[in-house]
Amino acid sequence: MAEKKPLGYIELESGPKEIYAMNDFFLNFTFNKKKNWEAFRLLLNILIDDYRNENPETVMERVEGKIHLQTQYRHYINARNKTRNQDFKLDELEANHIKYIEFQSRAFPDFPISLRAMDYFVLGIRQGNGKITSQIWLLASDADAVLQDETITHYILKDEVTNKVYPRSSGIMFISLTRLSKKQNAAGELALFLLGKQPNPETAEVKKIADIFNTSFSVFKDDKEVKQGMTFEEKWHSEGKAEGIIEGEARGEARGITEGIGIGVAKVIELIKSGLSPDEAVQKINEEQAAAVS
Repeated sequence: MAEKKPLGYIELESGPKEIYAMNDFFLNFTFNKKKNWEAFRLLLNILIDDYRNENPETVMERVEGKIHLQTQYRHYINARNKTRNQDFKLDELEANHIKYIEFQSRAFPDFPISLRAMDYFVLGIRQGNGKITSQIWLLASDADAVLQDETITHYILKDEVTNKVYPRSSGIMFISLTRLSKKQNAAGELALFLLGKQPNPETAEVKKIADIFNTSFSVFKDDKEVKQGMTFEEKWHSEGKAEGIIEGEARGEARGITEGIGIGVAKVIELIKSGLSPDEAVQKINEEQAAAVS
């Protein structure tokens, strides 16, 4: 398998930073622009078509008709992540269907995807106002709890005895990009591109998506607003998750708070007070959680 190659680098105060296709900030920047919404539709439909071809009875449908795409870009500009909102909300205006999409570049052992996805799913249904709501997670790091040895899993509401699907069924779909990348088709090549392992795709549809990403990156890397937001975000992370919690409480949902809350605010502060550095406190908690899981 080829090594990962970034789309390029963005020059920050802390030095050059690699940017990959799955970078949250970059994705939100790209798809915040309406002119790129069709590329988003194409990306989703390549993945959905691949699943539908192998599972023709699925309730998951292609994205058709007029769409409205909502991103979290403004929150990234302000270095603020909304902990209870998905990155992308795709409203299919004519189909009366809403799809929530997450690009997950790595697994978070301190807050398992299986729990976070369920939290988002329930919220998504509540926010759907009577529309069918689906959730699609693109996973660069496999989460076995939700994939269960499959490349794609799609959980929907069924009767447990008859196996009949609930009318107008909503669902949660998880896609392993690493496993999908082994396929010799458009979906496999798209997965390789998103993982940074196929910078120059040959399939026409995937090449179209790659061209949009590369064009967007040429603007992204020089955007002053992006650099300011990313520099602030880097500052929070360089100070450590624990310090991000302590110093950031008065400033809202900064990324340091978001990740810090996931590992337990009280525990981190307690360890720091006992004499550990912020990094040591976070490492200790991660080690304890890893031991508990094993």
